[in-house]
Amino acid sequence: MKAVILAAGKGERLRPLTDYKPKAMLPVCNRPLLDYHIQILKSHSIDEIAIVVNHFEEEIRKHAKNFKFYRDEKISGTASALLAAKDFLDEEFILIYGDVFFDAKLDEILEKNNSIAVAFVDDVSRYGEVLIENGRIAAIREKSGNGSGFVNAGIYHLDPSIVEFLEKTEKSERGEFELTDSIMMLNQRKAVKAVKLDGFWKDVGYPWDYLDVNMYVLRKIGFHAGENTEIWSSAVIRKPAVIGNGCEIKNCVIESSVIGNRCVVGEFSVVKRSVVMDKSNVPHLNYVADSIIAENCNLGAGTKIANLRFDEKSVKMSCKGKRVDSGRRKLGAVIGYNVKTGINVSIYPGVKIGSDCWIDAGVVVKRDVENGTFLRA
Repeated sequence: MKAVILAAGKGERLRPLTDYKPKAMLPVCNRPLLDYHIQILKSHSIDEIAIVVNHFEEEIRKHAKNFKFYRDEKISGTASALLAAKDFLDEEFILIYGDVFFDAKLDEILEKNNSIAVAFVDDVSRYGEVLIENGRIAAIREKSGNGSGFVNAGIYHLDPSIVEFLEKTEKSERGEFELTDSIMMLNQRKAVKAVKLDGFWKDVGYPWDYLDVNMYVLRKIGFHAGENTEIWSSAVIRKPAVIGNGCEIKNCVIESSVIGNRCVVGEFSVVKRSVVMDKSNVPHLNYVADSIIAENCNLGAGTKIANLRFDEKSVKMSCKGKRVDSGRRKLGAVIGYNVKTGINVSIYPGVKIGSDCWIDAGVVVKRDVENGTFLRA
């Protein structure tokens, strides 16, 4: 059996984390998300894998050299993305969306041709809600339901007949070519079955989802420190924690966090429930909690990130031009690539700082900062 991974999208809701990196290559405990998909497929003896790419595709091609690649020229929905690989679809195959994370066996879905994995969630409004009758897909409602229920988990077992329906699929009201529309056309000819996914599943659609996935894998790992990493005897490591290669961990506190490769966490700094990516430094008197810091950043001494509103309401964050409620009482900042802050900078909860920004000393950052900004005091 073959497999296809869709990894062409721009990941706009995850910006600035996707400013210089495709979603599928975002690190989860210092391994690309894509690697987890490949690992699960190979555990089921599926080695013939195609990856559909576009956004920053060079990074994916360089990382996954031994696979076939197809380019989605349109980036206009999951149906057009899969159609880009139609020459590869000459036998039954497993399809995985590149922006989902799951820790579950695929045995049952492998047994059932023309089937969709579904996951149970408390709020279906963000997803494609799947209505099921007698084990068969009855309807799929894209981001229009509410309350708890089953949603499309982004994992399919399909056969080549899907190509006919991909070619017939028209743009949805959301302006995209939806694979779910193709599936419902297929369902009229062949019964498409629902397979309940047993295990952890998360759609990595928003920055806090990305944090959740890292925290899940972090708990499974427990503790790991990479090669050539120096951890001072005065450092306090409250497990779980993953620390990459070539890091310097000084007189600091690291709690339930992921530190990338070649990072510095310096004296009297605190990093809690956060992800710090490669070559970023939290060097002196910094506080980073419930936050994400992308690659090649440096926080000036005394930079603090607040993670709790005074009124203790859930933190909202701007994603793709809309204010979205994270549902989280504690959520810090998302900082893009190549950002530098001066001394004594304070950052409000839910703030995004775009890539390539400089924040002047003493600034209080209350609102999002656009890419390439020099924010003066």
